[in-house]
Amino acid sequence: MIRALFLSCLLALAACSGEASDPDVQFQKDLSAAADRARAKLSFFWEHFDAPEADEYDFSLKAAIPRRDGQPGAEDAWLENIARTDAKIVGELTVNPRYLGDLREGAIVEIQPNQIIDWAFMRGETLLGHYTTRVMLPRLDSQQAEWLRPLLAGSPDGT
Repeated sequence: MIRALFLSCLLALAACSGEASDPDVQFQKDLSAAADRARAKLSFFWEHFDAPEADEYDFSLKAAIPRRDGQPGAEDAWLENIARTDAKIVGELTVNPRYLGDLREGAIVEIQPNQIIDWAFMRGETLLGHYTTRVMLPRLDSQQAEWLRPLLAGSPDGT
């Protein structure tokens, strides 16, 4: 009886420790932490968006947009040509989304600040931000990753 209980405890511990070593679980944790870091530095993005330096351009935001296909959850999508007022933030979808109904690349989307999960802009030849992209690099197509790595060199906020 005690042996069976001991084996059950060992199996339960193994199951818990296996979850922590699951690459997909760790990847999701890393993405979530990257989004938290991006949100923590969002004021840096807005400061430069509002008053860009001469070599800063291509400001974009990544937002979690509620799915429109009847399923729960959100699709993460990059928006460019950002505009904001005190009441709203709008931008154009940079690609054709998968789960956002009839929205296509170039569609104007309105988001709330709490939907922002990442941000980016160019400073000279360097991409700032892209916190989640940095986590995704090992999972990207090798050509795309090779192209992005030198652009993402250094810290996400340029420090």
